[in-house]
Amino acid sequence: MNLALIIPVIATVLLWGCMVFLPKLALAELSPLSAIIYEICGGLTVAIFVLIFIGGRPEFNLRGAALAYSVGICGFLGTLTYFYAITKGPVSTIATMTAMYPIVAIICGVFFLNETLTIKQTIGIGLSLCGLLLLV
Repeated sequence: MNLALIIPVIATVLLWGCMVFLPKLALAELSPLSAIIYEICGGLTVAIFVLIFIGGRPEFNLRGAALAYSVGICGFLGTLTYFYAITKGPVSTIATMTAMYPIVAIICGVFFLNETLTIKQTIGIGLSLCGLLLLV
């Protein structure tokens, strides 16, 4: 793996790790419905900086924009349901359980993008599901 790939992967892991831990602290002070509003404001802050960075002219393609908009809806609805989940249980367990979401992406990749799974990947998914059963 080259450095150009490793740096954004490490950054993603660190940022997403904070993203699933910090709500536990915020939700000790706010309701999930209020917390999601502040999270959206944080996302808008990033969007404004990106918009400035690209000169205020994002690319536009109706299908691409609609799909990206759907990503936002799924992401924030998923975050809201995650907020409710961590108000009911420990962040260590809930974060681990919800970290199974790549399995959904893998299944979608196989069925909609005709991607293939290796035997090693299939075993990995199976072991992940076994791990999930140990947490329940």
